[in-house]
Amino acid sequence: MKLRNINLNLLVIVDALLDEAHVGRAAGRLGLSQPAVSNALARARVLFGDPLLARAPPNGLRRTPRAEAMREPLRTALAQLAAIVAAGPPNLTDLRGAVRLVAFDVLAAALGAALTVELAKRAPGIDLIFHPWHVGDEVERLERGEVDLVVTVAPASRGLLRTEPLGIYPYTVMMRRDHPAAAAERFDLDCWLAFPHVVVSGHGDRQGSIDAALTRIGRQRRVATVAPTFLHALELLCETDLLAAFPTGVMVGSAAARLTSRPVPIALEPVSLHLVRHSRTDMDTAVMLVAELIRAVGPQLHDQEAS
Repeated sequence: MKLRNINLNLLVIVDALLDEAHVGRAAGRLGLSQPAVSNALARARVLFGDPLLARAPPNGLRRTPRAEAMREPLRTALAQLAAIVAAGPPNLTDLRGAVRLVAFDVLAAALGAALTVELAKRAPGIDLIFHPWHVGDEVERLERGEVDLVVTVAPASRGLLRTEPLGIYPYTVMMRRDHPAAAAERFDLDCWLAFPHVVVSGHGDRQGSIDAALTRIGRQRRVATVAPTFLHALELLCETDLLAAFPTGVMVGSAAARLTSRPVPIALEPVSLHLVRHSRTDMDTAVMLVAELIRAVGPQLHDQEAS
């Protein structure tokens, strides 16, 4: 028997019938007619495969053994359902638990500080657990239930996933403030390509979408360093003559304060960030709260960077 085939109103009538062991009294208690309650008893007998109430002399009814066994569990279940329906939104200060997130390193660092401050105000019992960022498997880990929220560049709309945009970040060229290119009167393509570059790749790849764009116009750059994370790359930019073309969203944090930027001298598609979660968290107040805070904090980080 599937729950979707069970009428909850029928169970409410059955509860009254089992309690009263009398059709008339059950009808009066529920504000229903006796024929309606009798009809409900007939349907309940089919549902449970048991008479539930049997004739007893002189003109009464008695509960069957099956009815006696299910009487208290049914009452308890209905009471629990009533409590769920009657309960209001949970008090955020009473929430306890943990929310697991995956985001690339710079964003995780920036979000972590902002989210911790906000959670301390609104839901101090909620802990944040940032899981390591592995290139390309974030969504699969979400589907397996290993994490609760993922920030990724690729929207995921399949199955039971919930995806929403967080922001669009154009590319910019980053360098240390006293870099020779920063003093150039004109930062053009030749100036950009005159210096070695650093790229970020979790797999050690030296080529990416920027190199493909350069190839289309018959140019190439020298990738002198491949860093595994943006934080690593930003530190390298602060101490060397390396240049980087990164989405503006990574230019946050202490290292970013020592950097300056210039427009990329070729056309590049901007990067979009998305927040992804699974439908199993639709009723999880803690996860929904953290998702709400990420939506609120994300634009603030972008504004700080732009300023």
